[in-house]
Amino acid sequence: MKQNLILIGFMGSGKSTVGRELARSLHMNFVDTDHYIENKENMKIKDLFTRRGEEKFRKLESKYVQEISQMTHTIISTGGGVANSDANMNALKKNGFVVYLDCAIDCLVERVSRRNTRPLLNGFIDQHARVVELLNSRVGNYRKHKNTSVFINSKTNLEDTVALIKKLYINFD
Repeated sequence: MKQNLILIGFMGSGKSTVGRELARSLHMNFVDTDHYIENKENMKIKDLFTRRGEEKFRKLESKYVQEISQMTHTIISTGGGVANSDANMNALKKNGFVVYLDCAIDCLVERVSRRNTRPLLNGFIDQHARVVELLNSRVGNYRKHKNTSVFINSKTNLEDTVALIKKLYINFD
C-alpha cells in the first residue's frame, strides 16, 4: 500500500473537508498544500497571487509540493492547480495513491461562490462560466494523474465519500 493518500480536484470539490475526515478515520497526518504554503510564506494564497502573480505562485507551490511529497503516512489535500504540473504529480505519486474528487459543476459553483478567497475567480461576474472554463482546462490533468475518482454532487454525504475513499485506498496495491 502507498504511504500517502493524495486528493486532487477543482477548487470547492471538498478536498480539504474530505481530507481532514480521512486523516481522522485512517489515523494519518493531514496536510493541505494551500495552508502549508500560507504558513511557510506568512501570507494568504489570494495575497500571494495579488502581490507575486500566478506564475511565481506556481513556482512556490511546486517547491512546497516537493517538500510535502517527502512526507509519509499523510493525507494530502492539494490546491486545485497542483495537478497541472506533471512534476508536482510525479513527486506526489511516488509514494501516494491519488484520488480525483470529480465534483458536479453546479455544486462547484455553489461552493466557490460562498467566499471571495479564490484568486482565479475574483473579478468574474459570471462565476458559472469561469468555473466551466477553468475546469475544462484542468480536467484532463486530473484524469491523467488519478489512480481512481469519486463523483461528488450537492447530495453527496461526507461520511459515504470518506468510507468509499478509505476502502479504495486500503484495497489499492
